[in-house]
Amino acid sequence: MVEFPPVPMNEALLVLTHLQNDFWHPQGSGYHFTKDTLPFPDTKERIVSLVHQCRSNKVPIIFHNDTFRPGHPELSIRRNGYVRGSGRVLQVPENNMAVRGSWGAQTLDELKPEVGSFEYEVDNAKVDPFTCSEFEVLLRNSGRTILILAGLATNFGIEMTARSANERDYGVVILSDCTDRMLGDYSEQTMQKLLPYFGRVMTSSDLANEFYEQSRP
Repeated sequence: MVEFPPVPMNEALLVLTHLQNDFWHPQGSGYHFTKDTLPFPDTKERIVSLVHQCRSNKVPIIFHNDTFRPGHPELSIRRNGYVRGSGRVLQVPENNMAVRGSWGAQTLDELKPEVGSFEYEVDNAKVDPFTCSEFEVLLRNSGRTILILAGLATNFGIEMTARSANERDYGVVILSDCTDRMLGDYSEQTMQKLLPYFGRVMTSSDLANEFYEQSRP
């Protein structure tokens, strides 16, 4: 097993994937897909605590939100009947999820970016944030080189972000208790056996402890 040094606060940036009402709020149109796939009953609370930790330690945050135009034309362009995998699994068009400008597409109220801090929302119709030019511009301007990943979904947004970041020579940290197990045992095996090839897998409490030690006088 690879031994990692503590995550340096001054090099880290938090990427929150799909922390939106439609996926995390009980009234969201996609909540019924995600609520039973979270590894802990307090997964959302762990993410909220993580955000507070990052803010208190001046760690920048990018909110990568999955959003679509009305009618979901980004998912309606099909070849021989095929549509993007996660869109089919979650039945995004059928449930009218994450339409730009709607309440469902918005970041959860308790996590909304703080004005005046390096916290920005990026709207994207793809699960890999590196497909959005704004995302890479913000990364470069942040000057940070280690991405901390949390949100949805382990085998979609989290895995693809980890792969793309690794290919671009960013350090990657995946928080195992701050994402889902949407595909059951396969997601758990992904967390334990695949994602460690692309970065460090750890818990949010371990990360908080490392930040605390660095912030002590």
